[in-house]
Amino acid sequence: MATKWQQFSSGTYALLGASNIGVIVNDGEALMIDTGIDKDTARKGLRAVEALSVRLKALLITHGHADHFGGAGWLVKRAHIQVYAAPLEGVFVAQPILEPLFLYNGAAPIAELCGKFTLSKDAVPLGGTLEPGTQIIEGFPLEIIPLPGHAPEQVGIASGDTLYCGDALFPEETLKRHPILFCADLDAWLDTLDKLPSLPYRYVIPGHGQPPHDAAKLAKANSARLQEIRALTYEALNVPKEPADIVEAVAAHYDITFAAPQFFLLTLTTIQAALTSLQHAGEAEVFVEKNHLLWRRI
Repeated sequence: MATKWQQFSSGTYALLGASNIGVIVNDGEALMIDTGIDKDTARKGLRAVEALSVRLKALLITHGHADHFGGAGWLVKRAHIQVYAAPLEGVFVAQPILEPLFLYNGAAPIAELCGKFTLSKDAVPLGGTLEPGTQIIEGFPLEIIPLPGHAPEQVGIASGDTLYCGDALFPEETLKRHPILFCADLDAWLDTLDKLPSLPYRYVIPGHGQPPHDAAKLAKANSARLQEIRALTYEALNVPKEPADIVEAVAAHYDITFAAPQFFLLTLTTIQAALTSLQHAGEAEVFVEKNHLLWRRI
């Protein structure tokens, strides 16, 4: 996807590409929100900031996935700035190995999980944390809004009438191309999507794709997809199944054939999040039989 520099309101911008980079400008200074996956995307973001003749003061990370902070190490060295993230997400930024560990059930990750999409090259220590509510960062008044679900402690960052929402929303194109959305906590994400339309922002900038013309409509589409994945997971439990067998059933519904192990593991995380949601609702339970971890309907 070609990158595109776009202004939304006075002082709020985004470099739209494979992973979007936000920029907030005030009185000759700027904050950057996310860097994209590597130094190349971060370099494009810094060039866009410098083209505004402003000084970059800090980097804010919406969540600790490598495709959103993979360029942070290069940017910190180049621009000599501090990095801010929510406490848990910041641990992933400071210890990038945690993302592939997370995806591989805590075991030493396989080589397929050690590419730049899931393992950032550089560990980046935090200069400060993003906490819910109004927060002054490097002189910028911001609203930090919890948007968990896709990642456990993802936050949105708002300035004026613009909200940078990370991966709380995926565009329609993503829903079509990658129908099984990556999800750490399905119930939390549904709650996030339920509250997004009521937030008082004119512009909502997602972590990927074009900003929606109707954020409320897109939130409903994302919510519907998550609920569909949850329902398909429940339907797969017509007989007790292991999580991997449920992945197979849900993938078949969407006509997905996994091209590599990492794509299977990303989907497995989502299915396990759906199973946890069903357990919390009293609709399914987990048990062990003949040394197999199985799920069944209640």
